Amino acid sequence: MNIQFLANNQGKITAVQLPIKDWKELERKAEAYDLAASIRTGLKEVELIEMGEVKPKSLEDLLNEL
Repeated sequence: MNIQFLANNQGKITAVQLPIKDWKELERKAEAYDLAASIRTGLKEVELIEMGEVKPKSLEDLLNEL
């Protein structure tokens, strides 16, 4: 990965520049991470519902989240 850092006049890094190919790969990995995190959250919520610690959502509430 060829990363370039851009700095202002004071030498403070203000931006990062990388090839589009690398950016697209990072985006793909971030989306996969977000999906996995969402699934883990859902599974945790199901566990809490099964243990009676959380009330299940109504169908209307689920549809409103979409």
